[in-house]
Amino acid sequence: MSGKLNDSVEFCDRCGADFQGEPIPEKSQHLFGATHFSRKIGIYDLVKDRTVEYQCPDCGHTWKR
Repeated sequence: MSGKLNDSVEFCDRCGADFQGEPIPEKSQHLFGATHFSRKIGIYDLVKDRTVEYQCPDCGHTWKR
């Protein structure tokens, strides 16, 4: 994989929580295209077969994908 890996720096618009999670082991980072896991919670719609919203793990705020 070429290019810079995503460092997952994101914050909640409501509470300011940092969504950057634990580091991904360096040998596996190329598989994820990122250096860290994300703490965001994906809200999945079975009918649409995709993630439709995300949720902050700290305050519960949700926003559209």
